[in-house]
Amino acid sequence: MGLINLSSPHHHSMSKTSRVMALVLLATLPGLAVQSYFYGYGTLITLVWASVLALGFEAAILKLRKRPIKPFLLDGSALVTAFLLALALPPFSPWWLTLIAIAFSIIFAKHLYGGL
Repeated sequence: MGLINLSSPHHHSMSKTSRVMALVLLATLPGLAVQSYFYGYGTLITLVWASVLALGFEAAILKLRKRPIKPFLLDGSALVTAFLLALALPPFSPWWLTLIAIAFSIIFAKHLYGGL
């Protein structure tokens, strides 16, 4: 029996980053709906605040790094970070907690290591 070599360098996919990120965002919607149903609209407030912050920090860091802003904002990676963090935080969490968490995740965890 021969070995089949299907490791990632030999397998090329036509999916783009923005499509994968859109699928991840779509996958978070049932969890968002359930969490909003059980715990109220605090999750939605945190989600909107986290999304605004993530896009703002992403744009600011890209501007500091002298990179094009529009393609990196449209790939959806900052929104995925915001959605996952908003779902992990408690509903009605303090605004500053979300700000610190998003700032750390975008600036240090993402851009300090070179981006996506």
